[in-house]
Amino acid sequence: MCVMSKNHPSVTKELFLSALTCPTQAWFLQNFPGRAPTPGEQMRMMEGQDVHERARNVFPNGIFTGNAESTTTILADPSKLTIFEAAFGTDGYAARADILQRHNGGFKVIEIKSSLHDDAKVDKDHIDDLAYTTMVLRRTGLPIIKAELLLLSRDFRLGMDNKALFISSDHTVAVLKRADEFLLQWDAVRDAILGAERPEPTLILECKKCQFFQSDCLGQGIEDSILELPRLSQKRFATLQADGIQTIDIIPDGYDLTSNQVRVVKAVKSGQHFIDRTQLRHLLKMVRFPACYLDFETLKTALPLWTDVAPHEQVVTQYSLHVCSSPGVVTRHVEYLAEPSRDCRRELVEKLIEDLDGEGSIIVYSSFEKTMLRGLATRFPDLAPGLDACINRLFDLEKVFKVAYYHPDFHGSTSIKSTLPVLVPELGYEGLTIHDGEMAMAAYARMARGECSNEELLAIKKSLLEYCAVDTMAMVRLHEALVRLPNVGT
Repeated sequence: MCVMSKNHPSVTKELFLSALTCPTQAWFLQNFPGRAPTPGEQMRMMEGQDVHERARNVFPNGIFTGNAESTTTILADPSKLTIFEAAFGTDGYAARADILQRHNGGFKVIEIKSSLHDDAKVDKDHIDDLAYTTMVLRRTGLPIIKAELLLLSRDFRLGMDNKALFISSDHTVAVLKRADEFLLQWDAVRDAILGAERPEPTLILECKKCQFFQSDCLGQGIEDSILELPRLSQKRFATLQADGIQTIDIIPDGYDLTSNQVRVVKAVKSGQHFIDRTQLRHLLKMVRFPACYLDFETLKTALPLWTDVAPHEQVVTQYSLHVCSSPGVVTRHVEYLAEPSRDCRRELVEKLIEDLDGEGSIIVYSSFEKTMLRGLATRFPDLAPGLDACINRLFDLEKVFKVAYYHPDFHGSTSIKSTLPVLVPELGYEGLTIHDGEMAMAAYARMARGECSNEELLAIKKSLLEYCAVDTMAMVRLHEALVRLPNVGT
């Protein structure tokens, strides 16, 4: 068994799996770690630590190691049956097994995940995670006999024993097969990641989500990449690549694209917005006034914070509601923020139904609110008629941008964070303490876990209300801007 020097650079699981998709990205991650984690990422990391600690409590006789030297010592003692955080390194690679157990003359490796167990399917990424660890452990000479995932049970509720939180599943066959496939790339991946020279990049669909694409890689100085085409399939992307097309402006007229992609191409080439006025007028005339503009914020945690809430269950915790008598004319604003110390969903629903009372349209942005309303109707059957009536009044403002209006400065996105700066530049999220949904969820979770002083609680609540109110006001102003477009009207 090999032990790596503490200061020697090594290939890690994150780097290896990243390199399977793009060696260039993995090299960047190794040499330029990049930005600090977002509040949402910090929240998930903390949740992962909590889940791991609870999982270790299920194995009361386990021993925590945490480094390669300690791991070697403990493995030499056959009386030590269960090891936590066993660390290994060999030939430029490093790995850490969440739980390692002696099993039938060899070892069982167990990967702890904060995801929900699903009888119907297994997350491929989970298999890959476990396969990487298995590959490195076997490379050190450790015989891996069994490979399991330890996932969360959707039946767990606050107050239950830790054993009820987890479901174990055996994936030995799939993991060993995948580990063998990984092993074939051992030298190539290590040399690419740890080499002094950056691997030559290749444009792939995954570039769209890469943090290095525009700042350090192929996207530098590139305007209107083909990656901005909406719902770009792998097949159509490959065809564009084969034809030598990497930017939207050189896509020939008549090229095989979807109707939504064609309007993006037309807008980019002309430098002007695309308007289907007939469709736009039709959609806008569907809105009935007085209209309510509604936005939800939610909380979803791996470990439930209140009773009768499942792991990863999405709980509506807040809403903002602007009421308009006509486009842009606000007559009322109401809002609700649940007390973080308890589950306030019923109270929220009752107040929401009261605040939405009326016949006018309820304007939302995306299908999210509709999904949440349906879930609340299922949870509270006696309140379902009122919620169903609200659902029947919903109007999705984002649909207008998806089918009837596009501006080249949207850069392929119809999210409110993309459309608002273009059509309503004077209104934005700059200067807000909380300026996106991920930050809102992380802030609310801190309150619900009791991690805030009274002063912090007041500040967070104020910031949450401000953020949610901007979301609904943004819809008001976007709707107004669409109505005011030439030759559109209501």
